[in-house]
Amino acid sequence: MRKLLSILSMLILLSPLGAIGFGYHVFEIRTEPEFGKGVFPTSVMYQFNFPVPDFIAGNKTELAFRLDNGLVYRTLRQDPVSGAIIGEDPSSYDFPKEYTVHFDEFNLFFAQGFIDTSFSDNDLLTAFVSIDGRFEMAFERLSWMTNTNETEGVFWDSDGNYRFPENTEWIGAPELSGDRSSLQTSISLGLMFDYMRDTVTMRDGIKGKFVWRFAPEWMLLTDGTASFALSWNEVQLSKTLFSVPHSDEGTWFSIVLDDYLTYRWIYGSKVPQYVQGGDIWGPDVPNARNVITNRIALTFYGPQILSRDTYPSITIFWDMGRALGKVLNSASGESINESVGSYGIRANLVIAGIAEFFYEIGCSYDPVFAEDMFVEQKFGFSVGV
Repeated sequence: MRKLLSILSMLILLSPLGAIGFGYHVFEIRTEPEFGKGVFPTSVMYQFNFPVPDFIAGNKTELAFRLDNGLVYRTLRQDPVSGAIIGEDPSSYDFPKEYTVHFDEFNLFFAQGFIDTSFSDNDLLTAFVSIDGRFEMAFERLSWMTNTNETEGVFWDSDGNYRFPENTEWIGAPELSGDRSSLQTSISLGLMFDYMRDTVTMRDGIKGKFVWRFAPEWMLLTDGTASFALSWNEVQLSKTLFSVPHSDEGTWFSIVLDDYLTYRWIYGSKVPQYVQGGDIWGPDVPNARNVITNRIALTFYGPQILSRDTYPSITIFWDMGRALGKVLNSASGESINESVGSYGIRANLVIAGIAEFFYEIGCSYDPVFAEDMFVEQKFGFSVGV
């Protein structure tokens, strides 16, 4: 029944698109390093912007529909039944933790800008509201399903028995209960400010985004696998340290320093993994009430080849994440104050602002999950129009 409702809701939202022959589109293809070594696409994001007039002269008005779907790879971080952090006692969880998730997410949003700026494509302030929905279905990792020599899975043991009891409440991983599918809807409110002079290979200024997302169990079409409120706040500071111009719109070489600071506050009894913790390169930040992440990045650009949106770059980065306060989705009610982090190098080649090829290598440290410092690498591409 949940699958039928999700399909019907998507059809209702998508039905107006076939009758509209104007407006413009955004299209992006992404890869996952864990799938086919980052060579094959795993997810696609499509956005259609409805042609609406600007409600305030000189300021942008936007009405758009976005659909994002594909595959992502996840790691089981908490015991599904008790919510205990697996890394605190890894010997009790001696089985694979990685699994695959198919997801479909939609957003129908309206945004209104205020205060025009001559140096940015965005207004100084932009307020927005969004209706969101997300469907997920979790599977064992692909190698478990295709390799007969791998008999241990996250959800099934080597004897073919279900690893976690079906008749218990899944406190630690509510979205994995039952048939491991979930359907959630939510409402988001947000405010963005943009005082950034950005010419692709040079950035100077500050910008930020503040989003409040509400997903109570009583929302329409929600199946009860989620109940949370999220406050997501991020600020970016950038400074061009050095540049050598070669035309009015291009540079031979430039060095840019960026700092990205994010603070998330999450409240709820059923917090799905896609809104948990914080996003940093490498390790997962634990699922706690307060999460702070920060990236310091030094990027070397150039030269811009033929056009301002075709260029190579090399970025040296340092990511830090800290989890503070009550552990969410846990029966124990414990509080933590733990940190994880990583540092590394990313090499990029952007072609015409559409295709991006990247290679990353770095070192992660993750004491929360009782792992030693380790080196990993990722490579792949994304294509967007």
